[in-house]
Parts: sequence; structure tokens; C-alpha cells
Amino acid sequence: MIVRNPWYPEVDPVIRNSLRQEGLHLAGITSVHDNVEEEEEQYRRWLGRGYHGAMRWMEKHAALKFHPERLLPGTRSIVFIALNYYQKRTDAPPEPSGRLARYAWGRDYHKELGKRIKRVARQLQEQFPDEQFRSWTDATPLAERFYAERAGIGFTGRHTLLINGQFGSWFVVGEILTTIALDPSESAGTHHGACPLNCTRCIDVCPTGALLGPHRIDGSRCISYLTIEHRGVIPEELRPLMGDWIFGCDLCQEVCPLNVRATVTDVAGFLKPIAGDRQLLKDILEIRTEEEFRSRFAGSPVMRAGREGLVRNACIAAANLGARELIEELKICADDGNEVVAIHARWALSQLESTDE
Repeated sequence: MIVRNPWYPEVDPVIRNSLRQEGLHLAGITSVHDNVEEEEEQYRRWLGRGYHGAMRWMEKHAALKFHPERLLPGTRSIVFIALNYYQKRTDAPPEPSGRLARYAWGRDYHKELGKRIKRVARQLQEQFPDEQFRSWTDATPLAERFYAERAGIGFTGRHTLLINGQFGSWFVVGEILTTIALDPSESAGTHHGACPLNCTRCIDVCPTGALLGPHRIDGSRCISYLTIEHRGVIPEELRPLMGDWIFGCDLCQEVCPLNVRATVTDVAGFLKPIAGDRQLLKDILEIRTEEEFRSRFAGSPVMRAGREGLVRNACIAAANLGARELIEELKICADDGNEVVAIHARWALSQLESTDE
């Protein structure tokens, strides 16, 4: 597939054709940066405040975050690649339902973007057999936003997400580390502008207060973290703030004025409605086994939450929506063999029953 209107800021012609053939929407190149002490210190302070929640892998990988040469010895260049995943949300069904973040509606981007990045890396390896290449799709210890911004992919918005001049913030990234010295792209500021002066829409809309201020996030309070990465029991005080989100959250992106330019993706895998933009809560609450869960969501990013996480989230959403028609399903979940599911089902019942008083 040849992508429509790709955005490659002065990308080295050595790799331009490979990128275009793979239907990639964005690409940029940066060289390895040596002066990263300040960024490393900021990151360690962030970890020290516990803003990463239970994501202990962030602590484990801290020493690699700003040192690509420790991931691939001799790294001289990093090629960043991205795909637009934006789709328009449909009207909510009459039955109680839970929302999913847009990136999770279709095929898992780790697979959809990952396969393309790997093919580009293989093509480059064939062209340069004496050089080395290593690729990732959002599963690397590398400080992706830091390096992607320097590769010209976008600038970091006040909500801490990358914003691109053409696609807004609706894109996923991956990268190829290489020992080749490729010509770097221009920095992001040259192409993408900046957040509107004094705009705080993303900060104001965050229900849990995860966005502490411009470019400052307490990840442990983010709805995306709570519904996906957090394992076990969600703090009770945060549950009413999660609304009807059952996997991820798009609120800070939906209110961003720079996302008005968003265009619907042309990636067939993303458009395939494996999970879709909403799931009926009744259907989720009735998932009894991991096998049923896998059968329903195989190939989707939703697999990350597991049956425990998704049913837990559906219990919270049911309570927040005041969905008394789901009381029978919640009663069954209250006796679930999974204690996490049972705890949240019992909490949801207590919330719904309290409305009768």
C-alpha cells in the first residue's frame, strides 16, 4: 500500500522508499544525543515521586532510557516511524456501555506497526550488511518522546503526548536503532508549532487530576494506567472519577484544539472493529473465563488488560452509569472466583443500591 500524503521531514533518501512502500504515515531521524543529564535527572525525580504507579519496569529500565547505545552498541542514528490511528466515535447504544480509547478499537498496533518496522529494518540490513539494526514498537526502554521530538515527528503537548502538525496526537510510534550515520531531520519546532497560548483544556478535562500542570503527569492517577496497566484493586476514591472508560482514555486528546485537523486512518487493521469504540457492559460482565476473553479480543490491544482487568473496569463503569439493569450480572460477578472482580462487583452493587436510600 502506498500511503496518502506521508510526512517525512527531510528523511534520508536511503530509507524513504522503504518507508513509503510500507504505508507509513510519519518518519524522522535523529542522531544520538550525549547531553542528556538534565532529562535523566527529571525522569528519576518523576520515578521518585511514584508517578509511574506499579509499572516497576520503568525503574528497571531507567539506566537505558536516554542511552540507545546501551540497547545497540555503536548506535549512531534512530529512525522514528509512526501510523495515524484516528477514527470518529459512533453514537452510544441505548444499553449501558463502556468506552475504549481509539487506538484499541482495531488490531493491536504492536502487530500492525511492528510488522512494517521489521520489514523496513530487514530491507536496510540487506542494503547495509555490515551495519546493525534493532527495532521496537512502543516496547523499548528508550525515552521515545524525547528522541521522536528531536527526529521531527512532533512536539510534546501539555498533556505529555506528541503532537504532529498533520495528524495531531492520534498516532503510534516505533523506532529502528542503527549504527549507520544517517542525516537527521529538522527538529519538531520547525514544523509543528506549539500548544495555543494559555490553553489548559487537556489539564482541565482530566477527571482524576492526573495532569498536574503543563507537561506534568501523575501516571498512577491516569485512567489509561488504571484501566490497563494497574493490576489488582483500583483505589476506591478513584473509581467514581473513571466514568464509563473500560480501556484507556481519550479525553485529553478529544479536547485538544490541535486535533481538529485529524483525518481518519487508512490502515485496514486499525479499521477492523475487533473491540470497537464501545462494548456493552452486560457482555463484558458475562465473560466467565480467560478462554472466552481471548476468543473475543484476540489480536486486540484489549488483551493487555486480561479478563480480570476488563471485567473489573466494567463493574466500575456500571456503577458510574447508575446501570441498575445490570444488578443481576453484578451479583454473579460478586461471587466470582477472581477476588479482584468480586471486590469491584460488590462495590458497584453498593453504589447502585445506595441510590435507593
